[in-house]
Amino acid sequence: MRFAACSATLALCWLPVALAYSHHYGSSAFKTEDIIVRDVAIIGGGSSGTHAAISLKDKGKSIVVVEKKARLGGHTETYTDPSTGIPVDYGVVFFHNNTIVKNYFNRFEVPLVNSSNGDLRSGDFDFRTGNPVNITRPSPEALGAAFVKYIAFLSQYPALDSGLFLSTPVPDDLLLPFGEFVAKYGIGDVVQTFFTTNQGIGDILTLPVIEVMRVNGLSLTLQGASNSLVTTARHNTSELYGKAQNELLSADSLLLSSEVKSSSRTATGVELVVKTPSGKKLIRAKKLLITIPPRLEFLHPFHLDHRERAVFTKLINFGYYTSIIKDTGIPDDVMVWNYAQDTPYNLPQLPGIYLIGPNGIPGMKNVYYSSQRSNATFPIPDSNVKADIVTTIKRLQAANPGQFNKTDPEFVVYSSHAPFYLGASPEDTKKGIYAEMYALQGLRNTYWSGAAWRAQDSSMLWKFNEEVVLPQVLAGL
Repeated sequence: MRFAACSATLALCWLPVALAYSHHYGSSAFKTEDIIVRDVAIIGGGSSGTHAAISLKDKGKSIVVVEKKARLGGHTETYTDPSTGIPVDYGVVFFHNNTIVKNYFNRFEVPLVNSSNGDLRSGDFDFRTGNPVNITRPSPEALGAAFVKYIAFLSQYPALDSGLFLSTPVPDDLLLPFGEFVAKYGIGDVVQTFFTTNQGIGDILTLPVIEVMRVNGLSLTLQGASNSLVTTARHNTSELYGKAQNELLSADSLLLSSEVKSSSRTATGVELVVKTPSGKKLIRAKKLLITIPPRLEFLHPFHLDHRERAVFTKLINFGYYTSIIKDTGIPDDVMVWNYAQDTPYNLPQLPGIYLIGPNGIPGMKNVYYSSQRSNATFPIPDSNVKADIVTTIKRLQAANPGQFNKTDPEFVVYSSHAPFYLGASPEDTKKGIYAEMYALQGLRNTYWSGAAWRAQDSSMLWKFNEEVVLPQVLAGL
């Protein structure tokens, strides 16, 4: 009798199965060659996305990367001087000296060397006035002792070296403003070092400890204390991404200058309609990995649900801006630091420049600039940043005629890295926002990686991919 009843309503019996495997976007709207079927679609070809693509490809999975820019690399940017042929990284420069990093660079035959600033003269100036300041830096012994105390503190939370895996309740020390924290533990001698090695985070003293630890965590602190960090031997980190780009293009696994315009994410797979230079493409994938900054204006095509939206609306970020400038009037072998005589730890006021430093090209300097923390995706207009940089350099020239020549500075290249260092307020951290973020992994076959999920540090992002995200993506493929 049951068989007869089901036979009489055969269409209804099979309807849930048919719906489960139906396509949201009809194939008839696309040419056969414009339909791309893959195991994993990856949104974003920056550090996390490119690494994930190569790792999944090496594990035998089919992938396709959708990248808005005409190149891979994200924050990694390199300028090659046409006159001298000298390449200069003005984005990502340093890496951890660990197995994941070395294996990744070795795969593309990009050699690494120990990092070094070489023999440089340096000067400390208050960029608000242009005047020199007298800064007393901690002795090597005092800095080493502070590092020992800080490392001992970090060692209490080993899980944080793999991600934002916070216990419940979140320890009070991790929510303290960093300035209060260093005073409590007597480690103020680390402040200047952390301020310069963890750029793009605004006023470090008011930032919650957990946010500082994301970059200045156990791995980086140990590597920094032992001078173990590495950089590319040819000072061209873009070489890694250029080789990855060529490999992915050859495998029909990369869409450059392309954007997702609409999508469908379900329990059985994902579909993406992508605008490319050669027309619309339809991507059908079993799983989706999104590595772009999770700001709502970037994620509109993915039709966020209430859980995703509830998390991402709370995130805040910074603006970080890098450039190469010629005709600064500053000697080629001089590095100029921004400090203040009248502030705690002599830290400069931001928004502003961190430093103006040599890059190996005669007559040119690298310049690094940061905003304060902001709810705005793009905290400062690029025109304002550029104007402030030029005004600051001219102020230094005017105040120091015996040291710096009067010139008209010009931008050779400029890049905005906003939104940079997405994070959370201490109030939201205490309420468990990072646990809520990580709980989104796998929802509607969508997975997430990138700096917002770990840190603004390529070495940590690759480790996070290998140890946390990709095992989840691979499960069931």
